[in-house]
Amino acid sequence: MATQNSELIHAMVLREMQEGVIRDGLWAQALVEATYDKEKAKAIYIRLRAANMQEDTKKLLVKQIQQALKSDEVKRKDFISASGLKKPR
Repeated sequence: MATQNSELIHAMVLREMQEGVIRDGLWAQALVEATYDKEKAKAIYIRLRAANMQEDTKKLLVKQIQQALKSDEVKRKDFISASGLKKPR
């Protein structure tokens, strides 16, 4: 059963194909897997490209989380360094 995210990614792949955007390496792989049957290759390409998009999305999310954690760490260091300051009397 397809999830909503999976459906969205497959729709994005289909839209790319309709606009003529085909990744040559993935298309070559799909053709080989389909023994050069172009109709079968289309279905295989969609599967391969969807998996590729999902992996790219995961990598992007991990990168954003790492950057957010790094940014948060810098903010905490600034807060800790300021915590030792005494109030003027």
